[in-house]
Amino acid sequence: SSKKMGGPGQSLDVPLGHKEAAYVRSHFDGVEVRLNDAPRADEIMVAVAVTDSGRPLPRVGGLRAAEVVGEDGLR
Repeated sequence: SSKKMGGPGQSLDVPLGHKEAAYVRSHFDGVEVRLNDAPRADEIMVAVAVTDSGRPLPRVGGLRAAEVVGEDGLR
C-alpha cells in the first residue's frame, strides 16, 4: 500500500487490490487523488476508489483471481 500525509493540494495515492485475496497481483494498482483547496483546518478528506476488475493484460505472475479458494492470498 502507500501512505502519504500533506496539506491542501498534496496528491494522495489510494491503493487498490483484490476484494477477497490480498496477493492477487493482477489487481495491485492505485489511484491518485488531489483536491487543490482541501482539506481545510476543520475538515478531513476521505477518498474511496472502486474498480470492476484487475488490469486488462496482467504480466505480473503470482496468484490469479480465478485461483482464489477462500484462504489463498489472505496472509
